[in-house]
Amino acid sequence: MKFNLLPFLLLLLVNIQLADAQDTIPTHDHYYHQLNVGTDNDFFAILTNKDRSYTFGVNAAYRFVPKKENFLTKIFSEKTHAFHDLSLHLEAYTPNYDFETGIPTGERPFAGWTYATLATRYIYENSFFTLKTDLGVLGEISKAGAVQDWFHQNVSGDTVLQGWENQIPNMLGVNVKANYYRSIIRNGWHDFFGSAEVSVGNVRSYVIPQLYMRLGRFYDIGRTTSLNNSILQPKDAVEYFLQASIGFKMIANDATLQGNIFSDNNDNRTLEHIDHSTFHANLGGYVAYHRFNFGMVYHFNSGEIDSIKTHSYVSVNLDYKF
Repeated sequence: MKFNLLPFLLLLLVNIQLADAQDTIPTHDHYYHQLNVGTDNDFFAILTNKDRSYTFGVNAAYRFVPKKENFLTKIFSEKTHAFHDLSLHLEAYTPNYDFETGIPTGERPFAGWTYATLATRYIYENSFFTLKTDLGVLGEISKAGAVQDWFHQNVSGDTVLQGWENQIPNMLGVNVKANYYRSIIRNGWHDFFGSAEVSVGNVRSYVIPQLYMRLGRFYDIGRTTSLNNSILQPKDAVEYFLQASIGFKMIANDATLQGNIFSDNNDNRTLEHIDHSTFHANLGGYVAYHRFNFGMVYHFNSGEIDSIKTHSYVSVNLDYKF
């Protein structure tokens, strides 16, 4: 019996191509890689006390759109886009202090929190959500105190704080987070959308719903600069807009105040009682032009302890796509 290999080979080739197509994310006219650098600092916030509560943070990130599906992107098959975000963060927290002597005058403990975040974002037509994990260290090992002392001594010339040697004890920190954003109204040069974020871990556990408004020229929430989705913008992207938000945060624990909540050892460097609800608001300006994105945001929130009733700081971020 004579066997013709040609139909068999054609069928095999078609099956391979279909399998590849199912495992490939559709290509679009956008960049596939993005670098981000940013800083938070209450020094930039005018008309407010400086170097207290969340006093500074620095961050850097690498975002990329995978061209083929992987284990994480396959979790939700109905998305239109997905990308990954790998980032590093250092945050420092201090009590109020005397600006002449550097001696603390408030009850908030000194705390440092250095961590890495792995996140995957899933974009839909009018919404998106993110799954992420924070892993890092708190306490002296975070080096937040050393960084602040070096900056005050060598760059800003400010008073060096006394007390970093009494910061919260060293501990390993893990958070698992999820957030969801949904468009509510989109009408030309303005829109409204809402979000909710949940965090569970030994560093911070909380829930925070928020409401946002934008005014200006902008892309949908799945591609906008302010929500760190600009990697999906077209290569000739242009955005310029203002964004404001309000939210109410319900807090179960905060290790930068309370230390290790799973430890039975009493430590006078940490607090037992905190305010488990805080108000949050911000106002920011954003610009995107082709490969570059820039944002500056003024944050205002009520404090988690009585001695810090309110606190303000400013975030500045710059992105480059390639």
